[in-house]
Amino acid sequence: MNDSPRFVPSRDRKGAVLGLAWWLAPILFLVILYFKGLTTWFAADDFAWLSLLRQVHNFPDFLREMFEPAAQGTIRFWSERGFFLLFEKLFGLDSLPYRVWVFITMAANLALVAWITRRITGSRMAGFLAPVLWTANSSLTLVMTWTSAYNEALCSLFLLSATALFIRYAETGRRCFWWWQLVVFILGFGALELNAIYPALAAAYVLFVAPRPSRRKLLVSLIPLFCISGGYFLLHRAVAPFLSQGPYEMAVDRRIFHTFGTYIKLSFLPQNWVAFGHSARSGRAVFWIVALSLAAFCVRQIARGRNAVIFFLCWFVLAIAPMLSLPSHLTDYYITVPLIGLAMAGAWGLSMAWGLSVTTPSAPAIRIAALIPLIAYLGAMVPSTRTAVNWWADRIRPVRSLVFGVQAAENTHPGKVIVLDGITSALFDDAIGASAFYPLGLDNVYLTPESRDTIHPGDHPEMLDRVVLAPAVMRSAITHDQVVVYSFLGDHLRNITWGYERSALGHLVDSAPRRVEVGNPLFGYLLGPEWLPAEPGFRWMPRRATVRLGGPNSVKDRLLIEGFCPRLQLQGGPLHLFVTVDGIPLGETQITDPDASFQRLFVMPPALIGKKMVRVEISVDRTTLDPNGRELGVVLSTISIQPE
Repeated sequence: MNDSPRFVPSRDRKGAVLGLAWWLAPILFLVILYFKGLTTWFAADDFAWLSLLRQVHNFPDFLREMFEPAAQGTIRFWSERGFFLLFEKLFGLDSLPYRVWVFITMAANLALVAWITRRITGSRMAGFLAPVLWTANSSLTLVMTWTSAYNEALCSLFLLSATALFIRYAETGRRCFWWWQLVVFILGFGALELNAIYPALAAAYVLFVAPRPSRRKLLVSLIPLFCISGGYFLLHRAVAPFLSQGPYEMAVDRRIFHTFGTYIKLSFLPQNWVAFGHSARSGRAVFWIVALSLAAFCVRQIARGRNAVIFFLCWFVLAIAPMLSLPSHLTDYYITVPLIGLAMAGAWGLSMAWGLSVTTPSAPAIRIAALIPLIAYLGAMVPSTRTAVNWWADRIRPVRSLVFGVQAAENTHPGKVIVLDGITSALFDDAIGASAFYPLGLDNVYLTPESRDTIHPGDHPEMLDRVVLAPAVMRSAITHDQVVVYSFLGDHLRNITWGYERSALGHLVDSAPRRVEVGNPLFGYLLGPEWLPAEPGFRWMPRRATVRLGGPNSVKDRLLIEGFCPRLQLQGGPLHLFVTVDGIPLGETQITDPDASFQRLFVMPPALIGKKMVRVEISVDRTTLDPNGRELGVVLSTISIQPE
């Protein structure tokens, strides 16, 4: 018989283990639910940010790429520019470190959500459930699988961190917490414009959670923060004005009610509920069970004077408010930050139901009733989230195979242009339309002429004209052995050059294209002999140069000339550019901006409509000489005929 004393864990050790589990369990749930998000590669907008490193050659370039407003008017130097620049510099196109960092950020967010919820409600159970409810929502799928959505995760971190610091300031009165809160708040503007709502969130905390005697002092302390948010708004609007058209059109009209209703629905029901095979009726049941249960709890709390729940609701409303002005861009991941407030409120409701004393006569019934919305919510969200994560991972997988397959083909056939066949619309949107090859320095990748009939872009439709070769250009390239043709077969590329040549030469029409890339050797047969040799993406023209194009189809067509004017060319004043087509003058234009790209449109005369080919002549009023004695006029990249 063994008489040695048995080891019995002390209460402190048990408490430490339970405390650790309280912090780690929601994070473990996050990793399990979104595990495939660690393996997803890059797609779509990711390639715009991955392209930045290739454009940075010196410190001024770095400042420009970090702080110049993007096409949508965004300036997110932490969550997009700096994040991608740093990680690409360190890890290249290995996506795993990017994804791990996103998960680390979200883990920190979950810890902060748990701490804030427990601090406000006084309930350990509420603090445990809030991050779980937030994590389960399928609207977080893009954040956890698409690297470009990191701005939502990082913005959440700044808002939650600033809120936690302000709570500590309110509780202790120590000014160091206020100053750290100020630092975090200011830094948060580099993550997402939504950061500007923080002073309003802090004010809501003061009004509905903080003790009454300290409210006046706390509100006064927020005045500088409101001024900073106001100044940021004015500065941002000055350097990046609101867009008046397109998907990011800013509009405040009656559509905000429909937008708000849509985001309310997405908060309680997965966006693709019906698409994933569920009935609309069951979706309505889930929505109303969860929404009405939460609403009933909030009304009851407010009626009893427990106004902390109003702070949670304010979090949702304040964070969703800026999104309501984007009625043409309804996106489920926009509610990533607002959902935090609803998760806190829902967790508090569940904890109060299960925290009732066993002596309360109705306690068992209330506990069972509280399980119904919880089961409905998790039962709808968790399977839908897993399905959405798997769908997104499966969609992105071919992008990696395509990009690295093209890189291998380029290495196998140096000096040849890669032409792709068999590209789907989804793969075009996720890769080719987003310039996926640019970060690797692959500038000459095109699609077969037949691709125009099979690809229907959802994004970047203008890219289709740029990458699909005209039949005549393809015919010339095959004849002069300038290209290799590859077909994409799901997960790899197959060289089909020989077979394509045999089948395609008979039906490729030999007529002039309506778009010529001046610096591309494939289009060289359309240029006059006066052009200087091609350089990457452009050519110099001398004083005068010609190009052949397919003629205009209607009076709405315009001749578009795109190029670049070095500073040296403007030392004598503005440069005048003259254009004629088939001997008909189209007019002249001035080029005044040094070291800048330019675009010029010219109206096409009705006499040219319907012509199979026209001869465009471009000239400038003066030139310079390079060290080799060559006459330099201006740099041109593209000459095309575009519909109005």
